Amino acid sequence: MRVTKLMLSLLVISQTAFADCDMRMASANQNQYQTGPILNLTKTISTSKCTVVFDMEVNGEMQHLTQSITGIEYEERLCIKAIELARKEHLASLGGNFKTDAVTVCQENGRVVSSKIKVGDTILESEVGTSKMKDYFTYKGARCRMFKTVSELNGQLKTYNGVICQIDNSDTNWLVVDKW
Repeated sequence: MRVTKLMLSLLVISQTAFADCDMRMASANQNQYQTGPILNLTKTISTSKCTVVFDMEVNGEMQHLTQSITGIEYEERLCIKAIELARKEHLASLGGNFKTDAVTVCQENGRVVSSKIKVGDTILESEVGTSKMKDYFTYKGARCRMFKTVSELNGQLKTYNGVICQIDNSDTNWLVVDKW
Protein backbone atom coordinates (compact mmCIF):
# COMPACT_ATOMS: atom_id res chain seq x y z
CA MET A 1 0.00 0.00 0.00
CA ARG A 2 2.81 2.39 0.89
CA VAL A 3 4.63 1.66 -2.38
CA THR A 4 1.43 2.30 -4.32
CA LYS A 5 0.95 5.70 -2.64
CA LEU A 6 4.59 6.58 -3.32
CA MET A 7 4.27 5.60 -7.00
CA LEU A 8 1.02 7.55 -7.34
CA SER A 9 2.59 10.62 -5.70
CA LEU A 10 5.60 10.47 -8.04
CA LEU A 11 3.30 10.14 -11.03
CA VAL A 12 1.27 13.21 -9.99
CA ILE A 13 4.43 15.23 -9.31
CA SER A 14 5.95 14.28 -12.66
CA GLN A 15 2.73 15.18 -14.50
CA THR A 16 2.57 18.54 -12.71
CA ALA A 17 6.20 19.29 -13.54
CA PHE A 18 5.69 18.28 -17.17
CA ALA A 19 2.63 20.53 -17.50
CA ASP A 20 4.78 23.65 -16.91
CA CYS A 21 7.29 22.81 -19.64
CA ASP A 22 7.10 23.70 -23.27
CA MET A 23 9.07 21.79 -25.91
CA ARG A 24 9.73 24.01 -28.91
CA MET A 25 11.00 22.47 -32.12
CA ALA A 26 11.59 24.03 -35.49
CA SER A 27 12.94 22.65 -38.75
CA ALA A 28 14.02 24.44 -41.87
CA ASN A 29 14.98 23.18 -45.30
CA GLN A 30 18.41 24.64 -46.04
CA ASN A 31 17.99 24.22 -49.82
CA GLN A 32 16.83 27.17 -51.86
CA TYR A 33 13.93 26.56 -54.24
CA GLN A 34 12.64 29.02 -56.79
CA THR A 35 8.86 29.07 -56.49
CA GLY A 36 6.37 30.91 -58.61
CA PRO A 37 2.94 32.28 -57.75
CA ILE A 38 -0.09 30.11 -57.08
CA LEU A 39 -1.99 29.54 -60.33
CA ASN A 40 -5.40 28.03 -61.16
CA LEU A 41 -6.51 28.05 -57.51
CA THR A 42 -9.77 26.22 -56.84
CA LYS A 43 -11.32 26.21 -53.35
CA THR A 44 -14.01 23.76 -52.31
CA ILE A 45 -15.53 24.99 -49.06
CA SER A 46 -17.97 23.01 -46.94
CA THR A 47 -18.88 23.17 -43.28
CA SER A 48 -15.62 23.37 -41.31
CA LYS A 49 -13.56 22.14 -44.28
CA CYS A 50 -11.60 23.62 -47.15
CA THR A 51 -9.97 21.74 -50.03
CA VAL A 52 -7.61 23.63 -52.32
CA VAL A 53 -6.24 22.58 -55.71
CA PHE A 54 -3.65 24.72 -57.46
CA ASP A 55 -0.57 24.82 -59.66
CA MET A 56 2.79 26.25 -58.66
CA GLU A 57 6.11 26.40 -60.47
CA VAL A 58 9.08 25.01 -58.50
CA ASN A 59 12.57 25.29 -60.01
CA GLY A 60 11.09 25.76 -63.48
CA GLU A 61 8.68 22.79 -63.34
CA MET A 62 4.92 23.13 -62.91
CA GLN A 63 3.56 21.22 -59.90
CA HIS A 64 -0.09 20.31 -59.23
CA LEU A 65 -0.94 20.40 -55.50
CA THR A 66 -4.01 19.42 -53.48
CA GLN A 67 -4.67 19.78 -49.74
CA SER A 68 -7.67 19.57 -47.37
CA ILE A 69 -7.99 20.96 -43.87
CA THR A 70 -10.83 20.50 -41.42
CA GLY A 71 -11.28 22.67 -38.35
CA ILE A 72 -13.50 24.99 -36.38
CA GLU A 73 -12.02 28.18 -37.84
CA TYR A 74 -13.57 30.47 -40.42
CA GLU A 75 -13.53 28.55 -43.73
CA GLU A 76 -11.45 31.18 -45.59
CA ARG A 77 -8.76 30.89 -42.88
CA LEU A 78 -8.83 27.10 -43.36
CA CYS A 79 -8.18 27.66 -47.09
CA ILE A 80 -5.16 29.86 -46.32
CA LYS A 81 -3.81 27.16 -44.00
CA ALA A 82 -4.43 24.47 -46.64
CA ILE A 83 -2.42 26.45 -49.22
CA GLU A 84 0.46 26.96 -46.75
CA LEU A 85 0.46 23.28 -45.78
CA ALA A 86 0.41 22.07 -49.40
CA ARG A 87 3.38 24.29 -50.27
CA LYS A 88 5.39 23.28 -47.17
CA GLU A 89 4.72 19.56 -47.58
CA HIS A 90 5.62 19.66 -51.27
CA LEU A 91 8.89 21.51 -50.69
CA ALA A 92 9.74 19.12 -47.84
CA SER A 93 9.08 16.16 -50.16
CA LEU A 94 11.72 17.48 -52.57
CA GLY A 95 14.38 16.60 -50.01
CA GLY A 96 17.58 18.41 -49.23
CA ASN A 97 19.43 19.45 -46.11
CA PHE A 98 17.31 20.11 -43.05
CA LYS A 99 18.33 21.88 -39.85
CA THR A 100 16.32 21.03 -36.76
CA ASP A 101 16.55 22.83 -33.41
CA ALA A 102 14.77 21.93 -30.17
CA VAL A 103 14.67 23.54 -26.77
CA THR A 104 12.60 22.80 -23.66
CA VAL A 105 11.51 25.79 -21.56
CA CYS A 106 10.10 25.22 -18.06
CA GLN A 107 8.58 27.85 -15.76
CA GLU A 108 7.35 27.57 -12.19
CA ASN A 109 4.34 29.90 -12.23
CA GLY A 110 2.49 28.79 -15.33
CA ARG A 111 3.06 30.29 -18.74
CA VAL A 112 1.43 31.98 -21.63
CA VAL A 113 2.44 30.48 -24.96
CA SER A 114 2.23 32.84 -27.89
CA SER A 115 2.81 31.73 -31.45
CA LYS A 116 3.49 35.30 -32.61
CA ILE A 117 7.12 36.30 -32.43
CA LYS A 118 7.80 39.68 -30.86
CA VAL A 119 10.82 41.82 -29.92
CA GLY A 120 12.47 40.42 -26.80
CA ASP A 121 11.49 36.77 -27.45
CA THR A 122 14.13 34.06 -27.25
CA ILE A 123 13.54 31.75 -30.20
CA LEU A 124 15.16 29.01 -32.23
CA GLU A 125 16.94 30.34 -35.32
CA SER A 126 14.89 28.10 -37.60
CA GLU A 127 11.57 29.43 -36.23
CA VAL A 128 11.88 32.35 -38.64
CA GLY A 129 12.66 32.33 -42.34
CA THR A 130 15.58 33.99 -44.03
CA SER A 131 15.28 37.37 -45.65
CA LYS A 132 16.70 38.41 -49.00
CA MET A 133 19.80 39.50 -47.06
CA LYS A 134 20.99 36.01 -46.06
CA ASP A 135 24.48 36.81 -44.69
CA TYR A 136 25.21 36.88 -40.98
CA PHE A 137 26.63 40.10 -39.53
CA THR A 138 28.06 41.20 -36.18
CA TYR A 139 26.24 43.72 -34.00
CA LYS A 140 27.67 44.68 -30.58
CA GLY A 141 29.76 41.50 -30.63
CA ALA A 142 26.83 39.17 -31.36
CA ARG A 143 26.23 37.10 -34.50
CA CYS A 144 23.01 38.36 -36.11
CA ARG A 145 20.91 37.94 -39.24
CA MET A 146 17.83 39.42 -40.86
CA PHE A 147 14.63 37.36 -40.93
CA LYS A 148 11.25 37.27 -42.61
CA THR A 149 8.16 35.63 -41.15
CA VAL A 150 4.46 35.50 -42.01
CA SER A 151 1.70 35.82 -39.41
CA GLU A 152 -2.07 36.01 -39.58
CA LEU A 153 -3.62 39.39 -38.81
CA ASN A 154 -7.40 39.80 -39.01
CA GLY A 155 -7.76 36.79 -41.32
CA GLN A 156 -5.03 38.01 -43.69
CA LEU A 157 -1.39 36.93 -43.99
CA LYS A 158 1.08 39.71 -43.18
CA THR A 159 4.83 39.59 -43.84
CA TYR A 160 7.17 40.86 -41.12
CA ASN A 161 10.92 41.50 -41.27
CA GLY A 162 13.31 41.72 -38.38
CA VAL A 163 16.69 41.01 -36.82
CA ILE A 164 17.69 38.15 -34.52
CA CYS A 165 21.00 37.84 -32.68
CA GLN A 166 22.60 34.78 -31.11
CA ILE A 167 22.69 35.26 -27.34
CA ASP A 168 25.09 32.46 -26.48
CA ASN A 169 27.31 29.97 -28.27
CA SER A 170 24.76 27.13 -28.28
CA ASP A 171 23.23 27.78 -31.74
CA THR A 172 19.74 27.45 -30.23
CA ASN A 173 19.09 30.69 -28.37
CA TRP A 174 18.43 33.72 -30.56
CA LEU A 175 16.98 37.03 -29.37
CA VAL A 176 14.50 38.98 -31.50
CA VAL A 177 16.03 42.47 -31.39
CA ASP A 178 13.84 44.22 -33.97
CA LYS A 179 10.70 43.51 -36.00
CA TRP A 180 8.77 45.61 -38.49
